[in-house]
Amino acid sequence: MANGDFLPRNEYEMCGFFEDLLFMKTEKFSPELDQEPEKSALKLNNKDIALLDKTGILNRIFRRWFQTTWLYEGDSKHFEGSTPRQELAQLYPDLKEGWDFISVKLGKKNEEWKVVPRYFSKKWLEEEKDVFEFGLKNLKNQKSELIEPQLDCEFRAFIDWLSLAEKVAKKIRPERMRFENNFIKYLMLLFETAPANIILNCRMNLTKEKFAKASFELREYLFWLLENQSWEKDSYWGIDDVFFNCWNILRKADKNLLSYKEVVKSSERVKKIKENKLLKKSAEVLYRLGVAFDRYFLFPLDRYFGGMEIVWTDKQAFLNELAVTINLLKNNLKIKRNLKAEKEFLDIGDIAYDIRYIWFAPSTSFRFLKSLYRYF
Repeated sequence: MANGDFLPRNEYEMCGFFEDLLFMKTEKFSPELDQEPEKSALKLNNKDIALLDKTGILNRIFRRWFQTTWLYEGDSKHFEGSTPRQELAQLYPDLKEGWDFISVKLGKKNEEWKVVPRYFSKKWLEEEKDVFEFGLKNLKNQKSELIEPQLDCEFRAFIDWLSLAEKVAKKIRPERMRFENNFIKYLMLLFETAPANIILNCRMNLTKEKFAKASFELREYLFWLLENQSWEKDSYWGIDDVFFNCWNILRKADKNLLSYKEVVKSSERVKKIKENKLLKKSAEVLYRLGVAFDRYFLFPLDRYFGGMEIVWTDKQAFLNELAVTINLLKNNLKIKRNLKAEKEFLDIGDIAYDIRYIWFAPSTSFRFLKSLYRYF
């Protein structure tokens, strides 16, 4: 996508671009490509799209597309180009700091599936308090799994999990569980539970003492990030620096993990992973850290609370994950896998091929938005 003279495009135009990519409408750009069998095989038919709608992951795909640097022009020192979100924020300035919120849903027009934007302005949301409280109210009043404005398959499970954590916390230290509103209560519960969830999903086989200590240190670090967000222009946290610090916390708990540099910068990576068990295990833990950090921390702050902007620059990774997603949809969410070969390289297939988790991935940068601090 070029920036060109068409800036800024509105949410309907944005959804048009996203829809073209999601549904592989190659005929709009190059009719001859649409005639090639291998290209047509990547297209979602009506049955596939209906299944996509049922899974409730549409906004996970949209989130990645919306915050990937598809646009050529940009003025950040942290990454090249800019994202569709940043372009749309030129039209709606309140989107920039999380006061507005956008999600998408699937609908039919003249028997054709369409991606429909759901844009929630600051003024509209203030009548409902905020994005999170609006979703929480709808959750209590509706039986549907997809609740506006979040429209995500696991929002209900997320609330149930934090509600359970609240009950446990009240038994231990009831004085710490007094909050003026649901936004702050659930936000603090997220910060309390995310560290343990992240480390647990790294599969490190830790003792209870080491697990507790690592969870506490990661909790302190996540709070430090929240408290030290800069409000200067172009103030993003770089994921390499963040992961370097997270990795050092994990290494304190497991001395067998190699240094961050050894895992990330290894030359002839595939060959060395197969030959070096410590590198293989470290690479698996790092991969799981990347997914878990997004799944349990960045994603809920972004899509449930509307208080995070995330930037991805790896366009090829998006396209790869879209291809896997399309393959899963065309095969009733199952694809043929060589489990032995997978485990010989990296034992990560449980998340790499699960349609619910494919779209969680390490970003390039992220920043907390002012809307997250509205009650502080």
